[in-house]
Amino acid sequence: MATDTTRPAARGGSAPSSTPSLEAGAERERTLDRLEARMEALQFTMRTRRSSPRFELWRHDLRETRESWIRLADPDGQDPTCEGS
Repeated sequence: MATDTTRPAARGGSAPSSTPSLEAGAERERTLDRLEARMEALQFTMRTRRSSPRFELWRHDLRETRESWIRLADPDGQDPTCEGS
């Protein structure tokens, strides 16, 4: 007889200990991907619209997005993108 382990909490049981960390890790990766896509979009916009009155706003937004990405990517405070530069 097979046991359904996809929704143990609905049956009053507890989820396996690895499930929350897998879900948290997957959510973290999705967030990092969204932040990275946002940074790329902001960089593209800044390159193509340098004369826009919103340029400084985009630069500020890019800086904050990058800081959020770094904090999430490496909570210890080391910039993972700086590889011997």
